[in-house]
Amino acid sequence: MSLKDDILIEHFLRNRLSKEEESQFLKRIELDEHFKEQFVIEKQLFETLNEEEWSFMGNVNTTEIEEYEKLFKSEETLELKKKLKEVSSNYKKNTRRKRIITFISSAAAIVFFVIGLNIFFTSTVDSKELYANNIELEKLPSFKNRGENNAEIHLITAEELFKEKKYKKSISVFDEFLMKNKSNSSVYIYKAIAHIELNQYKKGKNILDELIHSDLIDAEKGYWYKGLLFVKFNELENAKKTLNIIVEKSYFKNKEAKSLLEKL
Repeated sequence: MSLKDDILIEHFLRNRLSKEEESQFLKRIELDEHFKEQFVIEKQLFETLNEEEWSFMGNVNTTEIEEYEKLFKSEETLELKKKLKEVSSNYKKNTRRKRIITFISSAAAIVFFVIGLNIFFTSTVDSKELYANNIELEKLPSFKNRGENNAEIHLITAEELFKEKKYKKSISVFDEFLMKNKSNSSVYIYKAIAHIELNQYKKGKNILDELIHSDLIDAEKGYWYKGLLFVKFNELENAKKTLNIIVEKSYFKNKEAKSLLEKL
């Protein structure tokens, strides 16, 4: 059925037709069996769903519809309605009982479609955005040169490379330091984040696990960055487990971990 007929039926159901138009409409129902069947379907939908849910012409300026239109344009809404009618028309020779079942199925399809949209809009988590908002690279501790040895100079160089996003080169310098000295937890954190920024999941996780299982004073910091690693790579269940450990044991960034858990 054409869009023009859709609008005509809607106007009739809303009592918007003139007396002459209404008379012609009723006459057409008597003469046109196909049009009559479509009218019955529309009327059932109109009576089952409330006016706001049934109409595809009204409410186009509401906030909810505007949000849906960002992903699902109005043509697709019309297409869904068209498909429902096509399914129903295939049963025009069936018994009334089968027509009722078809109608119920169609109505259920609409309900699940709307529920699906709501779930999509409320549950989708932008993992990379959450990671970016919490990693706070600018707040990482800086290495200071106290003029004691060349190792400290190397760490400053590695930090500069890191800040310039030359992560591969910074990792090489950090590796040289760790071969001789494993007592600085910040080196583990810088190196792990460099791997994460390069999307090297396994290497980033391994270096953080090494920090977590070390006897360094700041070993607990590894949990926070491991949680962020899981978030970035969309391993949300592992992220929740790690963040819960931070909250339960009041580890480093426990308040931030609690806030992040609420967003997951």
